[in-house]
Amino acid sequence: MKKFLLISFIMLTACKSISYNDVNPEIKPNSNLLPALITVVDMNNLESVYSSGGYQGIANNYGTGYGANPWAGWAQTTVVNGTSYKDARVNDVINIFEKEVKENISSPYGEKKGYVALKLGYRGNDTSIFYILPSMLSLFTINILGFPVNEITQSLEVQVEIWNNKKELIAKYTENVVNSDFIAMYWGYNETNIWRKVAADNIKQALEKIRYKINEDALTIKKKLK
Repeated sequence: MKKFLLISFIMLTACKSISYNDVNPEIKPNSNLLPALITVVDMNNLESVYSSGGYQGIANNYGTGYGANPWAGWAQTTVVNGTSYKDARVNDVINIFEKEVKENISSPYGEKKGYVALKLGYRGNDTSIFYILPSMLSLFTINILGFPVNEITQSLEVQVEIWNNKKELIAKYTENVVNSDFIAMYWGYNETNIWRKVAADNIKQALEKIRYKINEDALTIKKKLK
């Protein structure tokens, strides 16, 4: 048991951390930038695809008993102290989307000519038993040498719509992407960071593909934004 706990501790501390580049898009502006646009995201949509976050707390019970049995008629109050936190993937999606729009797709200056809205669709997750089985059989000692514990694969549908100020839909793009990465010591990620890393890869890849399509349609879109 002590050996397993030691290996688990090493796995958590000896993996790669999430870097700035992991959760930010490449700044590579289109040759045909659109006029300034307002970015729109639906928090309910993002939190339904990922999560709204969570809460970690400790419950403390207070009360007094009476009678011969100190537990008889126990009056009790429960106080919970803790911290709520947001799902980092939701903030990553918003950050990547806004930077893509303001740095790569549209001009950050001038009058806002319309809206660009993001919506996420189906999200699928998959893991590989190819790595976990030998890891378990070796009691995870093989992973100290850098053998992956698991491979995480995630698919995502991403939809971007462009509307003019008259609230008319003038362009719509949809991309389905698949990305994967490894839980591994030294060169991979731990079980917490891997989901954030793959989710960021999904949204970056999808928006990059949509960016290229918008660049091709820029002249038509500009006319409809007037």
